[in-house]
Amino acid sequence: MARKTKASPRKIRGQAKKIRRSEMYGSGASGHLLQGKYNTDPVYAWFQKHHVTSSKVVDDDGVYHSKSGKFEWKVPSSVLWCLHTPLTTNQMNNQYAWYVTWVSPRTGQRLRKYFMSPWVAMEFIAAKAGRVDPHAAIVSRSRPYYVIPKHRGRFPIRQQVGGRTITWYWCPLCMQPRRFRAVRPLQEFFAVVKVWNEEKGHYVPKDRKLRLLHCEYCGCTNRDSVFRRSNQPWEVRKFKKGARRARRR
Repeated sequence: MARKTKASPRKIRGQAKKIRRSEMYGSGASGHLLQGKYNTDPVYAWFQKHHVTSSKVVDDDGVYHSKSGKFEWKVPSSVLWCLHTPLTTNQMNNQYAWYVTWVSPRTGQRLRKYFMSPWVAMEFIAAKAGRVDPHAAIVSRSRPYYVIPKHRGRFPIRQQVGGRTITWYWCPLCMQPRRFRAVRPLQEFFAVVKVWNEEKGHYVPKDRKLRLLHCEYCGCTNRDSVFRRSNQPWEVRKFKKGARRARRR
């Protein structure tokens, strides 16, 4: 009887280059998870390299040009910054970790189409979805993204428009500023938020009752911890020279 040997990582990585990416999935109850034999560091490194290489489809001005050259899409700077960060293991294990959402011009309903890569989703927006809905967007399903560094501490943003106040929140799934509306019927929950303390001179975390809000584009709610951290004040603490340990507040 022939002895069975375990395939080496180099061999598995070579197989990953020869087959289609969609053929690597098929595990799990849904059939959209990465198969066990491809759950290796060399394959994950191949995913990361492919993700970085695909980012070159966007020019220096942040504009994506379709493969046919007839259409283009101005990628939001916040989305472009998030997509240049490395993928997480959860994003690589999920076959459809991204989707595009847009509003149908015929029915007025919000539609979705799932993709394996955000760069392929850009092609769909530039050639199809973006032509019927200028507000078509890419949504991350498997990973919430924190607010980009240059906008830390700015959210929520409140604007006066037509005599009323409009509040914009950072959506960790849409990777853009969005208007969150209250869930109907009204729901409430408790969470820790930062409150300014005049005596101490800094923000103090307190447990408060909050109204449940949701994003109309992707359905993200303010229950998400990444949402609450991104839409609260960011502090920069200063330490004395030689300090090795920070005192907890």
